[in-house]
Amino acid sequence: MPLRVVQWTTGIVGRSAVRTVLAHPDLDLVGCFSWSADKAGTDVGELCGIDPVGVVATDSVEEILGLRPDVVLYMPLHWQVDEMVRLLEAGINVVSTANFITGRSYGDEAMRRLDDAAKRGGVSLYGTGINPGYANALGLMATAVCRRVDRVSVLESVDCTAYASPQTWLETGFAVPPDTPGLVELAKNRQLVFVDAVEMMAEALRVELDEIVYTPEFGVATEDLDLGYMKIAKGHVCGLKGLWSGRAGGRSVIELGLVWRLGHAMEPDWPTEEGYVIEVDGEPSVRSRFTVRYDTLGVDFGMPTANPAVNAIPHVVAAAPGLVTVDELSMITAAGLVTTGG
Repeated sequence: MPLRVVQWTTGIVGRSAVRTVLAHPDLDLVGCFSWSADKAGTDVGELCGIDPVGVVATDSVEEILGLRPDVVLYMPLHWQVDEMVRLLEAGINVVSTANFITGRSYGDEAMRRLDDAAKRGGVSLYGTGINPGYANALGLMATAVCRRVDRVSVLESVDCTAYASPQTWLETGFAVPPDTPGLVELAKNRQLVFVDAVEMMAEALRVELDEIVYTPEFGVATEDLDLGYMKIAKGHVCGLKGLWSGRAGGRSVIELGLVWRLGHAMEPDWPTEEGYVIEVDGEPSVRSRFTVRYDTLGVDFGMPTANPAVNAIPHVVAAAPGLVTVDELSMITAAGLVTTGG
């Protein structure tokens, strides 16, 4: 019997998740939560730019609980721990892409509440995405060929111009002067989920970290940029290069790097890999490059973030109650989605 799925919000990632759930033979979309009242009562297909699917969105948490789904795909731009706790306590598994891997970045108390709620409800809570999430899993898998590991590095290096979420970029510190007071903290706070990811990788590799250090650099526009969904003035931030470094024994052992840029004119003019570069220094050393073919996405730019969450659903439902991380699950694949025939 297909697992009953509720989609929580229909932003860029949520819309992609809906399409993948509908395509999956083992999943059944039974509901959708809308954060805004004006979307309530609208067919989910209409909200996602596809044909009607016969499922109507609601802004009532009580209605979502009443559906008794197996899992909620929790994908709001701004998460609410109280919402997540209610879902978990009601016996609903939660798979989140809302800046969640372990919940550490939400605060220790929030992380304990979520883990306890999942255990009381007899369900699991799992966080993923493309990065953090899937890219970190690839980094962990790359270490399997090593006899000795000195450092693991996962770099996301992309031109993000096509990701039309102005609120995301504004909250990360884009489109303001580089000397704006508090800019470093603004960028850091919106990326705190990388603390989760560094700690998750360290625990999976049985490394006890001494500290996690964040180092940012900002790129500025060399001309006025009009991205269609937002404008960035000349001299304002249009790029971010950040490094989250987990340190032990006086050196960096786990590094999660970011190079994000918007628009075509930036100083420094950082080149991008247009994907993910995974490096393991050790015996032997490993270097691999993972690229999403964006020319195959059409307008569906949320797919790389949404699909690892959707494809994890059967594994999460089968997992032990409580918070689970990718190293505790069986291998996640696109099982059931392979096309055959002509």
